[in-house]
Amino acid sequence: MHNNSNIPFVTQNIPSNFSSSYLQDGDIVMADTAEDETVGKSTEISSLSSNDRVLAGLHTIPLSPKQKFGSGFLGFYLNSNSYHDKLRPLMQGIKVTSISKTNLKNTILQFPKELEEQKRIGKLFIKLNRTITLHEEQHRQLERLKKALLQKMFADETGYPALRFKGFTAKWEQRKLGDITRRYDNLRVPVTASKRKHGDIPYYGANGIQDFVSGYTHDGEFILVAEDGARDPKNYPVNYVNGKIWVNNHAHVLQGIQGLANNLFLLNGIKKINIVAYLVGGSRAKLNAETLMQLSIKLPSIHEQEKIGQLFQSLDKTITLHDKKIQYLKQLKRGLLQKMFV
Repeated sequence: MHNNSNIPFVTQNIPSNFSSSYLQDGDIVMADTAEDETVGKSTEISSLSSNDRVLAGLHTIPLSPKQKFGSGFLGFYLNSNSYHDKLRPLMQGIKVTSISKTNLKNTILQFPKELEEQKRIGKLFIKLNRTITLHEEQHRQLERLKKALLQKMFADETGYPALRFKGFTAKWEQRKLGDITRRYDNLRVPVTASKRKHGDIPYYGANGIQDFVSGYTHDGEFILVAEDGARDPKNYPVNYVNGKIWVNNHAHVLQGIQGLANNLFLLNGIKKINIVAYLVGGSRAKLNAETLMQLSIKLPSIHEQEKIGQLFQSLDKTITLHDKKIQYLKQLKRGLLQKMFV
């Protein structure tokens, strides 16, 4: 649908003879070339003001319906599996696929004759899209808030954070992880996929949960830091866990010493460290245990750590809830696109 925040603008030097190519409400813009399944992906233009001028860009085919359709219906129908199943046999190319105007003209559309039914279907998907967009924006805002708080609520080189809870004024201390945590790598047990017994205990590797198994290697509150095999070294995998878990030999297992380090605080404190600088090896870079325990972190009193840890845990839970809602709504949309079009 029409959304000014997601489209490029041309602000000057538009040839006057382009006026006949301006798109109108109800027109469709379809992608005709891509390196993936987005060939044929369509957008229906809507909610244009009298001053809006919209043109279709490169690698797209503009379509103007010859008859009136209910608002939103045609755009969603053209994105349904029902229609794409008709397009796929007509696509050409291997690495880069495309659909020609000639082949597109030969496709057959199936739609309800009653305009009112079209309108209701379009309205349903428009509402669903708006709900998804709302949750995505709330998710982005929460992520931005978390990023800002991580910058302001953790001490800088002066030893003081820019933002802190009322009642805390003391300078933060710099300590090595080896002085404030215990490491339980000795309990790790790697098990190949074929030998794992299925269960409900999460099986952790370098990048998080890999499987669910029967049995466990650790029981309690821990911080898991990738040892090797991190998929994204710049966003180094650090996970908080609480309960029974099975950990293989690709993640270090740390636990804050009671009274010195809060595990929820450590989660975000360790994430702020530029771990890439301490990795060794080639394509499968490794964070050695001795290096990990020598890394320094600034930390306040245990009570301030607890409040900071609880704040970010609450933020993370809210972000996760929004993410789950977004995934549910997108799955619902995919299901409806399959069932409401023929």
